[in-house]
Amino acid sequence: MARWSRFAPDADRRLVKGLHDGDDDVLATLYDVYAERLYDYCMALLDDQRVAADVVHDTFIDAARRAPRMRDRGRLRAWLYAAARRRCMQRKLQLDAAEGDPLASLDFLKREALFLALRHDLTGDDLAVTLGVSLRRSEARLQRAQEQVPEAEEFLDSAPAPVLPAALRHRVLHTGTDPELAGYRAEIAARGGALTPDGMPRQPDAPSHLARRWAFTTAGLFTALVTAVVVLMLMDPNLPVPDIQWPGGKPHTSKAPTHHPRRPDGQDGAPGAGGGIPPTTAPQALPTPTPTLPSTPPPPGGRNGVLVVSPVSIHFHGHDTIAAIVLGAKGGPVSWSAAASSPQVTLTRAGGTIRDHGQVTVQVSLNRGLITLPGNATIAVSGGSGAAVPVGVAWDISVL
Repeated sequence: MARWSRFAPDADRRLVKGLHDGDDDVLATLYDVYAERLYDYCMALLDDQRVAADVVHDTFIDAARRAPRMRDRGRLRAWLYAAARRRCMQRKLQLDAAEGDPLASLDFLKREALFLALRHDLTGDDLAVTLGVSLRRSEARLQRAQEQVPEAEEFLDSAPAPVLPAALRHRVLHTGTDPELAGYRAEIAARGGALTPDGMPRQPDAPSHLARRWAFTTAGLFTALVTAVVVLMLMDPNLPVPDIQWPGGKPHTSKAPTHHPRRPDGQDGAPGAGGGIPPTTAPQALPTPTPTLPSTPPPPGGRNGVLVVSPVSIHFHGHDTIAAIVLGAKGGPVSWSAAASSPQVTLTRAGGTIRDHGQVTVQVSLNRGLITLPGNATIAVSGGSGAAVPVGVAWDISVL
């Protein structure tokens, strides 16, 4: 069962109406209902008490000004989470899970979806709005995360909630009600970014509906162009071209070009003169580039351990862009280094030292464009007393 259940939509509508009417007491009620859960969410993303408190403060000030613009005022909860998420995404995120966290095997986006669904009871359309993606994509992300970590619900339910700073409530109410701080409130709201046509906060890592529509149009034109080129390549080169009658001119008869193959003896061949076309040699495939690893210095003490790499293959499905590799050391410390064979794959760390029985998480990011074709790459991880470990990376086609 989620630690925080959803608030009744009718109660949310009353809160939004109070904000619209400028009732100062409503801001205090809004804080008392949602502050603890928003602070818990921000701490999970940022792992910084001061920055998380700033985000919660700005979220409530922004809500007092712009939440009444929602088309459906019963979705105040999703609005608050989406506004807090946008502000967190503009700061330094805590991408690595804590040591011993059963969710460490998940990438950041799956971990976030699981956290919101199981701990904050944010599912369905509310989860999709908060993440800034479609309902189908948010459900797929959540389902894959639950399949990877089936014990996540028990862990998230039992995890303690961070304690709200004592002065945060007074700070929010002071900023939200002091007439002299009207300009400051407008500045905070402006930093919250644009809203969607439904009045919900737009996420910085999600494309707008106009960009998505433009991408689909471009993809359609690109597909049509490729199809036309393929058809022309498959057509008979001797196919006659029909006569064209230009206005005010005489008919012009177009003839197909006559091709005379060159004979093996170097003389030009003619129809009926014999000869043939020499066989062509098939082009040879270029070898796949191998990533160059920097030299790995020996660990302190001179005793090499064994480098353990997990997983040894990564597959980015759909629109996924973030994954992780966990490196460990057994039998002694390990100095390691890693390099990717494709510039489309980037790593947050390129090397370091792992203590005996320690672990390090390396974030793997896939740089997708508006249209990303399927591909693959290799991450070579070297270190310890063993040979280099290749990690295969593959990704599917995607259109933003």
